[in-house]
Amino acid sequence: MNYKGKKVLIMGMQASGISAGFLLNKLGAEVFYYDDNTKINITDFTNVTNNASEILTTIDLIVASPAIPSKHHVIKDAVSRNIKIISELELGCRHLNCPIIMVTGTNGKTTVITMIEKLLLSFGLKVKAMGNVGYPVSQVVLDQTLLDYAVVEASSFQLGYIETVKPYIAVVMNLAPDHLDRYDSYAGYVNDKKNIIKNQTESDYIFINNDDAICRQFGKESKARIIAISPHITQTEVYIKDNYFMFNDTSLCHIRECKLRGEHNRFNLLVALNIGALLGAKREHLANLIKDYSTLPNRLEYVSTLNGISYYNDSKSTNIHSCKYAIFSLEGDIGLIMGGSDKNEDFCEFFENIDEKVKAIAVCGSNAQKIFNSALKMGYTDIKVFTSLKEALHFLNTKKVQNVLFSPCSASFDRYKNYAERGEYFKSLVYEINI
Repeated sequence: MNYKGKKVLIMGMQASGISAGFLLNKLGAEVFYYDDNTKINITDFTNVTNNASEILTTIDLIVASPAIPSKHHVIKDAVSRNIKIISELELGCRHLNCPIIMVTGTNGKTTVITMIEKLLLSFGLKVKAMGNVGYPVSQVVLDQTLLDYAVVEASSFQLGYIETVKPYIAVVMNLAPDHLDRYDSYAGYVNDKKNIIKNQTESDYIFINNDDAICRQFGKESKARIIAISPHITQTEVYIKDNYFMFNDTSLCHIRECKLRGEHNRFNLLVALNIGALLGAKREHLANLIKDYSTLPNRLEYVSTLNGISYYNDSKSTNIHSCKYAIFSLEGDIGLIMGGSDKNEDFCEFFENIDEKVKAIAVCGSNAQKIFNSALKMGYTDIKVFTSLKEALHFLNTKKVQNVLFSPCSASFDRYKNYAERGEYFKSLVYEINI
């Protein structure tokens, strides 16, 4: 698309929206900005409007940031006027001058993105993580960064307004109900995710989670070559057999040499390792990733062991699926802390088949009562509501459990700026415990 002389409205003035605006200015467009947050610092920008609907009659294109829901009144108005809407991800990817490795899914995206980046850098490829993690894609384009591959994390919100994006390697990690506060149904969420395969051809690849039925369906619908990943199959270049990571049918190392806990992390490693193998990684590069890669902050992050109890910060857990992964990954009895801002999840599903390792649950946050009621409805009674995270932690400290797991199963926006701030606060509370 030729942007010269076009009038473009940027919806959302966070990092991705600002980068998109700067890129469009460079491409010759006349850029207008809008954000629902009227307190945002806009002194460095011109053409900022408080009433986007008033200027829609003159707008040729809207670039929507991930925070802007499709139900937003301006988006609805634009749709009724047949104004084209794209995401910042679409805008940026249109102007990347390298193949794209794109990862989506409900959980594990950032972990796999960082694994891929680390592995490819280790054998000399020029790569950079971007998208829903790190830099906005538009900013990488503006910086004119020379890359062999762009490693892009894509959320459902970013994929919702895709037109031309064509990943050379698409990865679909897993799919489970999430963000139901933004979607009318789970099907809508899945359909946005499915845009990752929209433009793939026979010359591309799609890596799918072979243990996930919906991911397998993505593979069937994509024209790309399918690489099915699972800790339970051995048909890939890198696989697990008899507790060893294998490459070309010879051992790389034992799974105990891996620092990461849980089968889901072995799956994450297999995704990154097989992408690396496809792109030229040697045995030593693959083995080093397995042995050296450590957990990212706020993702089942070990904090400390005090009075015989080990504490884990899994603040990044914002849905049922990720919380179940965390519980499954730990050995020994668990005291679980849940709760935060609600995303319209059905917690009855969580409590219907809750792992017997979970001996006590403390809940706090704006959806605490909802979680509590769901537990009682499904017959789980070892649960108590608290007004603060500090009180919840102190309660579990009195229980005879081997682990205290902070895995909120909810978003953080009821009390915190983001999951990282929430996780740091939890860790500070653990550090205050008197031994």
